[in-house]
Amino acid sequence: MKKILFITNMYPTDSNPADGIFIKEQIDHLTKYYKFSYEIFLINSVHKTKFEYFKSIFSISRCINRYIPDIIHIHYGLSGFFLLFFKPKVKTFLTLHGSDFNNRGSNYLQVWLSRRIISRVDTVFVQNPTMRDNALKYNKSVEILTCGVDTDFFTPEEKEKERDEKIILFPSSPLRSVKNYPLFLQVIKELKEQYHHKIAIQTLENVNRFQVKQLLNGSDCLLLTSTTEGSPQVIKESLSCGLPVISVPVGDVAEMVKEVPNCYVSTSHNAKELAKLVDKSLNNGTTGIRETFLRKKHFSSRAITNRLANYYGIDFTKSI
Repeated sequence: MKKILFITNMYPTDSNPADGIFIKEQIDHLTKYYKFSYEIFLINSVHKTKFEYFKSIFSISRCINRYIPDIIHIHYGLSGFFLLFFKPKVKTFLTLHGSDFNNRGSNYLQVWLSRRIISRVDTVFVQNPTMRDNALKYNKSVEILTCGVDTDFFTPEEKEKERDEKIILFPSSPLRSVKNYPLFLQVIKELKEQYHHKIAIQTLENVNRFQVKQLLNGSDCLLLTSTTEGSPQVIKESLSCGLPVISVPVGDVAEMVKEVPNCYVSTSHNAKELAKLVDKSLNNGTTGIRETFLRKKHFSSRAITNRLANYYGIDFTKSI
């Protein structure tokens, strides 16, 4: 049985159950259908300090010598910082998630390091075509392989009775600068002043998976205003729940919502354009959103699981 070591800087813990939940769900889905053993090595830099990356150079080496993995799969560019100091003699994969590789100015050093790290792995997984084209400059083995969505869990639920106000969902914490909450607030202001909507704001922060599903089903529209994205999970989850999505042109959102009814991507990060699209969405229904999205089978957890297992070379225990 193959042994896989997952190295990541984001993974759920008792104190932070939402951190990197999509990574845990990807691994959990693999364990349901494929035979392998694994360990998780968490570099807790988010809730401690960036010095954790330096400490990981030595602790990862000890972990590898103890566990002796057949495969190493690194999630997030900086989690592979140790590769700048030594390269294990096993097949190594790296998944770039977006903020680690998409240059937005303030993260220049992180992007610079990620570029050097990806040249040290066997295969790089990225979230969208733009990331793929950039990554190919530093590694010739690059594949688009996003985190899939569990369409059996994220399903539509019965809506509340008609209410006066419309609930617009901000898909993250307002404190995360990359998610661009100021632009979101500008759009809300436009909706109130120019389109005379009564708006209530909900945010996705400090919530578990069941609460995420509940918020997606209880909202009228999700508005994504990020400066950069990879392949945002929340968009897949929203579409799976039948929630209309309005987004700025980032990541692979345009591919996700292409031909999906009542979902739109703006041409720019312009509040007036976004408000117009949200207004258009609020005046239409949700019919066909989930059904159309489900036809894009390559976003499902099942499709991603099969592809990953093929890269790992592991055997399946039961048919998916």
